[in-house]
Amino acid sequence: MDQEFKEAWAWIIKAGWKGLCPRCGKGHMFSSWLKVTDKCEICGLDYRFASPDDGPAFFSLCVVAFALLFVIVWLQVAIGLPIGLLFIIAIPLMAVGCILPLRPIKGWLVASQFVNKAIEAGTEQLWTDMHDREDEAGNGRLDP
Repeated sequence: MDQEFKEAWAWIIKAGWKGLCPRCGKGHMFSSWLKVTDKCEICGLDYRFASPDDGPAFFSLCVVAFALLFVIVWLQVAIGLPIGLLFIIAIPLMAVGCILPLRPIKGWLVASQFVNKAIEAGTEQLWTDMHDREDEAGNGRLDP
């Protein structure tokens, strides 16, 4: 791997994990726990490019939930917990274990989109037109 790639990857992880602006590293990426802010308060980066969609939930369920499910099955097989106690342990463990990583994963996806200048193929003009209409409306939302 070349040095530039390693630095970009390290920056994506740091910005995503800490919820920092991927451009300046000083502003905040989130206005609340999972809501991406409209603009960076320091450098003015417009976050309308960010569309992590269901990515954070997908990664959380596929990576974290799979590992936790392995632990829960191991508990049942190795210790033979009563089914009621297993549910008392498993449900909160799965819920907390899948919800907590959502913010860092979402931050990682948004930072990745910025650093890699990601945009869906063939949709650049569509996004430009949509953002122009939002700017004209002045309220940050499309009017139907």
